Formats: sequence, structure tokens, C-alpha cells
Amino acid sequence: MVTIAERFRTQAARHPDRIALAEDGEVRTYAELLADAEAFASGLARTGVLGGELVGIAGERSAGYVTAVVGTVLAGAGYVPLNPAYPAARLGRIVAKAGLRLVVGTGDGTAPDASAVPAPARLVTAAQVRDAEDGGAAPAAPDENVPAYVMFTSGSTGEPKGVVVGQAGVIRLVCGARYAGFRAQDRIAHGAAPEFDAATLEIWGALLNGAALHIATTETMARPALYGAFLRRERITFAWLTAPLFHRMTDHDPAMFAGLRTLITGGDVVSPRHASRVLGHCPGLDLYNGYGPTENTTFTTVHRVTRPVPEPIPIGSAIEGTALFVCDDRGDPVPDGVEGELWVGGDGVARGYLNDPELTATRFRDGRYRTGDRVTRDAAGVLHFHGRADQQVKIAGNLVEPAEVTAALRTLPQVRRAHTIARRDAAGEARLTAYAVTDGTGAGPLRSALARLLPGYLRPAHLIVLDELPLGPSGKVDNARLPVPADVAGETPDEGEPTLPRLWAAALGCRTEDLDPDSDFFDAGGDSLKLARLLDLIDRRMGRSLRFADAYAASTLRGMARRLADAPAGVGPIPAGTGPTGVPHPGQRGLYALWQARPASLAYNIPVRIDFDGPVDPERLRAALRTLVRRHDALRTRLFVDATGLRQQVLDEAELECETVPPGDPATELAGFIRPFDPAVPPLIRARLAGPRLYLDLHHLIADGVSVRVLVQQLLELHEGGAVARPAVRWPDAAAWCAERAGRDHDHWLGRLDGMPGAGTFVTDLPRPPRPGDTGARVRRDPVATSLLTRVARSHRTTPFVVLLAAYATTLLRTGGLTGLVIGVPMHGRSHPDLADTVGMFVTTVPIPVRTTPGMRLADLVAGLDAEHRRALDRQHFAFDDLAAARGGRPGTRNPLFDAFLALQNMDIYAFAAGNLSARLELLPTGSPRFDLNLQAHAHPDRLVVDLEYATDLYAPDSATHLLDAVLAAVAELDTAPDGPVLRGTAAPDHADEADFDFGAMQ
Repeated sequence: MVTIAERFRTQAARHPDRIALAEDGEVRTYAELLADAEAFASGLARTGVLGGELVGIAGERSAGYVTAVVGTVLAGAGYVPLNPAYPAARLGRIVAKAGLRLVVGTGDGTAPDASAVPAPARLVTAAQVRDAEDGGAAPAAPDENVPAYVMFTSGSTGEPKGVVVGQAGVIRLVCGARYAGFRAQDRIAHGAAPEFDAATLEIWGALLNGAALHIATTETMARPALYGAFLRRERITFAWLTAPLFHRMTDHDPAMFAGLRTLITGGDVVSPRHASRVLGHCPGLDLYNGYGPTENTTFTTVHRVTRPVPEPIPIGSAIEGTALFVCDDRGDPVPDGVEGELWVGGDGVARGYLNDPELTATRFRDGRYRTGDRVTRDAAGVLHFHGRADQQVKIAGNLVEPAEVTAALRTLPQVRRAHTIARRDAAGEARLTAYAVTDGTGAGPLRSALARLLPGYLRPAHLIVLDELPLGPSGKVDNARLPVPADVAGETPDEGEPTLPRLWAAALGCRTEDLDPDSDFFDAGGDSLKLARLLDLIDRRMGRSLRFADAYAASTLRGMARRLADAPAGVGPIPAGTGPTGVPHPGQRGLYALWQARPASLAYNIPVRIDFDGPVDPERLRAALRTLVRRHDALRTRLFVDATGLRQQVLDEAELECETVPPGDPATELAGFIRPFDPAVPPLIRARLAGPRLYLDLHHLIADGVSVRVLVQQLLELHEGGAVARPAVRWPDAAAWCAERAGRDHDHWLGRLDGMPGAGTFVTDLPRPPRPGDTGARVRRDPVATSLLTRVARSHRTTPFVVLLAAYATTLLRTGGLTGLVIGVPMHGRSHPDLADTVGMFVTTVPIPVRTTPGMRLADLVAGLDAEHRRALDRQHFAFDDLAAARGGRPGTRNPLFDAFLALQNMDIYAFAAGNLSARLELLPTGSPRFDLNLQAHAHPDRLVVDLEYATDLYAPDSATHLLDAVLAAVAELDTAPDGPVLRGTAAPDHADEADFDFGAMQ
């Protein structure tokens, strides 16, 4: 059998420049991930980790965590996922039971408590592993007999049990799996907790198939609006959600899954009503109900859900490499249609429970696993689920033993008797309710004690103190006579004045009298999902916006109330109903003024070439283009001036003709295509087809980079017969919403620019004319080492964009002999999550001030620009033309704020796929400069390309070449000499002899 390590290395060799990991705007290619993982593997070997040994990996969902997992596998070891937020006592029991000698903290989020790692185990960081001293040991060779991982689940005695999963189970799950159809072009969402077995599907489903793994934050996974925006922004094609999360996301927006190819849900009973809603809004989606215990490597069966949706939804048929047996109590088969217990066999069956032969013997027999699930099999071989043979229940996707909660309560000295059951709430989700008879101690202290013993998913949603547990005739607890919590009984939460205690009670499903100022949200039964509900309630009912970080930092009622007093106003839904005629977006005003001054200019055209990698049908392509024009208001928008000023109007119809020319050389194909637009005559988009190439030209007045990405992806989906959802917000409503906020940050930027030099201060080769010219050129470096940019960003704990910004600023400061300047950078301007798929002009150009001090180091410049850029991200509500006017600018004249502009095009606009069709996109030059100097970096899937566009009435080609090479040299200097000076001499211009720069600041 080929091992996981060998399969991963094969993918890295086959796709070295493909994106392997994407997290918070940063990416790692397969080559970079392989290098990082090999460094980790070598460090493990130097630390003394042997082949076949188990290594604890403690961290939250992150690129660092994935790297550690891959590195452990490459080291010939197995990994044990550990949640660092678990109580120290529980982590300590897991570490001891697994016999771990080494636990690695990956450095993301909460760090594991040192007390949770009892001797002889050692707690180290991932950095310490990589930097371990050379002991001469090398990683062990791949061995199929080494377990892939051990995952610990709930145990009825209070002791977690470790499921030992073999490599064959992982490979059977994700390699050649017809139900998933993983492809190298996939963009797979990673939203499962690392200690949950769905993470196996996500991580290895991506990395063993050459696909990209896109990592979602905890807050993203808990808040539906953010998750929907994540799916659209990252262009996710494959995702998994637990049934409760699927229901919650669907209730928010059933159309959020429209861009996916495949969505799998399960881990609990899937609601037919929710499935039907999603399929109604997402006709091109493959929706599956996935079932399987951890002991059979994530999935055992899947069922493709189609309309009309059956009720209940079956759990389906066996996936590849799986055998199903429906048996009686003796383990003998029963006929189809007769209810029995499900036993499973095949490559996915785990090797048993770690260091627990007695429990293993009761559940694993003759290569089969006894699931404890009651099912029937119909004549078509499809399984139908009928419940559990024991008391186990799925909570947030985890199979839970309620008895483990009871066992934990009984360890508390205040508790005399305890009992725990699972009930389904009004939404159909299973919740644990614990009952305790105490010495007079209330529920609050008991919750606090349980928080030190149990992980969040095992803490009861309700903890009720009773005088006595009701008993039946048999002497056992009578569940029917136990009091039912209010939210389970379906009672309506208090809808009175929206005070914080009332919202806490609504989110937690408790009474306000159960809370006091020092109550801790998480000790009171809160988790990330309940916290998301609370924050949404605070936003909606109190008009205030809190982030996850705020709530975690102030998790008591008193602390949260203090945070809430200073919290910003909440962002509600964008109002609809603007009508066909309305105000323009603030960004359109400046662009329109530039068009008025130079109507023949091509500076703000956006021409692109799309190279299809498969056959295209011209008629289907034309039909798809017509559909896009009907679907997106901006493509039918005209701009005009009336007595009130600039206005825009969305027409009912606008005809887009797609020209056809014979394929030939690109210059011939493109001849006469890029030409001026008249903003009053829509559509402000044109198309030309030349064999396997499609050319599009749009005006910036109605589109930006995100818009291009949305349009091209939807074009491919429509060509392949798919359906695309309408945007959540129409363009006129979005423009009006943005215009209403346009002045909020105006004074902030006036203050940031105070004392800074404006435009016209940087050196040139030729004297500046009073008005900017309309002729430009570019110099290009292709390819540029992506790994260098990524490495520098990591070493400075910033982003690749800030590294480029610092290198650009350093070059301009040195070349011009300056001590300060302003550089323009673009911001996406989509400050509301519902704007992710609206086509329109949202981009805001932000002036970033670059300030230096005597003796400033390069590292200090990076840190300062990182802080400046982060501030700018929260200050995008201003109108550039108003800011320019306040600094002395006039419409149509030279931009008064800056001479140089920088953009990193990393929005995934260069590679697309849908169905059997894939395509590559190239942004084309117009020959008209937007700025004196415009540094553009293009993050293609396989390389980085860097262009410097320049105004030819100001600069000679040699000077532009010198500047571009100096920027790239400055990136290298940030890597090799971060403590070196920004300025090499006082007011001494630094440039090559062949670059004259005869005019400008130095004169």
C-alpha cells in the first residue's frame, strides 16, 4: 500500500506551485508546505521521535497546525490531535493514556497548560521542534503499519477512549472517493475542529489530491453571515458541515451554498426541510448526508439528497472500501427490511482503542466494528437510521456518552447524586441536560467545576439542581418526570427590554435569575455557537457590535457589559428598495470626473484575456454573458449628470454583443477591442471571442477586481450548465449604503496626512506637465520568487503585501532622497459581508503615510507600515475625491495625494474551474497610466509576476527598470539584513548612474 506520506509527496512533486493552504489572505504552495513539513519532520527526528511513535499536536485550526500534522506523518509517526482549550485534567488523562513523550504546541490561539502534560511527556513549541539541535537522526521511512492518528472520544466511565486509525482508512476515505470527487482544482473548506474526525476528510481530502485547503476562523464557522462571505470570497467548491451547523447556516441564507460543487452534512439527523430549501436555492449543488463513527474513519455511508427530499433522509450506501452488516444481538445477519444493529468492515475500520484491549474486544470482532446504531436496509441497499442501541448521542458532531457527564459530576464533593440525559430542543438539536442533588450548592459553582473537567461540547447545556432525582418502580431514574428546560419545552424567550442578562439567557437557554454579574458565559454552558447567537442578538436587538475576541476577553456578564458600553454600533442588513435611479458610489464620482477630463483615456478600462483549457460552445458562452448582464445591475447601469449632480440608473435591459474574430496572434485578435466607453451608454462591458480565448473589457466605473472574479467564475458555471444565485445585495442598494457612510473616516485621513508631502515630490526624468499625460509603459519581472516574499512576511509576522509596501517605500525614499512620502494602496471597500458577490465599483484608494526617523531600521519600517495598514482596513469609509479636494486637488488635474501606487492582486482572479472546464485569466495593459508609478504584483497559482507601470512623459525605460529591480532587491534585504538602515545617508539620492532622475524633489 502507498502511504499517506508518499501520496502527499507525489502531489507536491506534481503540483509544486499550486496553492496548498490558504488562511486569512496568506497562502502556501505545495512546495512551501512540503519544505516546512520536512523541516518539522527533521526536527522531530532530532528531538528523538521514533518511527511508529505517537506525537501530540496541540493547536487550533490553522496553517501551522496542518503543517505540524503533515510533518509528523512525514517523520513516520502518528499524530494525536489535542485541543489546547480542553481542561488540563482531561488533556493530562489523554496524554497519559496515549503514552506520549512529546506534545507540540503549534502556537495558534490558546497555548496548552504545562500542567496538562505530565512527565515524562514534554511540552514544546513547533519552533523549538524546527530548531532542535542536530542529533544525527533522520525521519523514519514511510511505513503503512504506523497509525495515521489516534483520536480521543467520549467514554462512559469518564475516561476518554483513543480510536487508533490506520493509514489505509484515510486513503480509502479521500483517494478515489466517488462520493466526493476530489480534484486538484478544488478549494476545500477546513472548518472542522482538529480533534473532530471531519478534519481528516478536509485536510487529507485536499492534500492527497492536489487541492487547496482554505482555513476558516472559529468566528467564521460560528456566524452564518461570515461563513457565507467566506464561501464566496474563497470560492469554495467542497465543504462539510455538521447537521446543526447546516441548519443554522440554511436558516440565515439557503443560497450561500450556490457556489459549491459538493456539500456534505451529517453527524446528526439532517432536517429534510432545510435540505429542500438549500436544493431549491442551489440547483447545481451536490448535497450529501454523510454517516459514520470515528471508529470507521469519518464516513461509512453517504446518501445523495435530491428533491423531493424524503423524510427522514436515509444515511445511504457504503462508500468505497466499506462493507455493511445489519445484525441481530448475536451478530448474525438479518433480512433486508428488518431492524438490526449496524456492523461495519473494510479498510476504514480502526485498529481498536489505544491501550484498552477489554473495550476493544467488546466493539471490534473479526475485523468488524459494532456501531451501536439501529438501522434497516431496503431492497436497493440503502440504510435507514432508527437511533442508538445505547445512550450515546451526537453533540456538535461529537459522539457523546451522557454518562461521562454524570461521572464527572459525581467526582465533585458537593454532589450527592447526578443524572444526565440528552433532549432535543425546539430546533431539533440534541442538548445535554444534567441534574444534580447537592449539599445546597447551586448550579453556578457546579458549572465552574465542570469547566475544569470537561471540554465545551461535553458540558451540559442545562444544569438543574433538584432536591431529589425522581425514581421509577425499578429504582432507576424516571426520565419522564425530570423537569424540562424552558428552551427545550419550546417556550418563547423573554422579548422584553433587550438587556444583556436577558440576551445571555436567550442564548444559553437559562433563566435570568440563574445569572449574576460574575457569571462566566462559558461556565454557564456557552460554546462558540451559543456565543455567535449571543453576538447576533446583541447586534440585532441592542445595536452594538462585539467580536469574538471581545467576548473571549470579557466572558463574565460584568466584563461584557463594560465592553459593550464602548462597542461600536452594529452593522444591520443593507436596506433594499433604492429604485432604478440613485446616487453613485463615492468611488464612481472621482472616476467620472477623470472621464470627463479625458474621455478618450483608457486608463480605467479593465481588459482581460481568458484562456480556456477545454472546448467552449460559442452559443452557450453568449447565452451565459447575456445571463450575467441580466443578473448583475451594474452591467446595465448608465451614469449621467442632472441638476442634483452625478446620478446612476439601472436599465431593465442592456444588450451585450460578443464579437467573433478568427484566432491568431494576440495582437491581431485584440486589434481595436480596447477603446473608450461612454458612461451614459450601457453596458460598460464588451466581449470578443477568438477560438479558445475570450476577451472582456469593462470600465472601472461599474466593476473592480472582485467583480471580475465573480463574473468569470459565474461565466464558466453557466457555460457548464450550472445555475448562479442572484447577489445578496443589488448594486443600487449597495452604492447608496456606501455613499451614506462616505464621510465617516474623512477627518481621520486628513489627520493622518497632516504634515506629509503630497504629489509632485518624487524625482522624475522629465519635468512634470501641469496635467497628467495619457501614455504609459511597463517593465515586468516574471517569475519572482514567491517563497522569498512568504518567508520575509513570516519572519516579520506580517503579510506579503506589507513586505512589498515596505520594499517599495524603501526604494522610493532612497531613490528620491526623501524622509517621508505617501503611497496609494487599494482597499476592497466591501465592508459588509453581504457585498461579497455584488458586482460593482467598491474599491477605495487609501493614502498610506510613510514616516521615517533618524536611524530607523528596515524591521521598524515594516512594523510601522503593518500597523498603518491594519488601521487603514478599519477606515475605508471616505470619498477619495473629497479628500483630494481638501488637499488642494481639482477634478481632472494631477492627483494631489501621492505619486506612487501599489497593489497586490491576490484575489484568486487568475485560475477558474467549473464542471469540466477550466480557464486562466490575464490582465492586459491599456497603455494609459493611472499613476506616475504603479507597482502591480500578480499572485498567479503557479508564480508571482511583478510589473511597474510608469508614465512615459515622466520616466525613461532605464529608470523604471532600475526602480523595479531596486524594489525586489529591497525585499531580499528585508530577509537578509532586517536590522539595516532604511536611509543610507541624509538626503542622498540612491540610484544607478543609468537612471538619471533629473527632475523632482532634489531640484
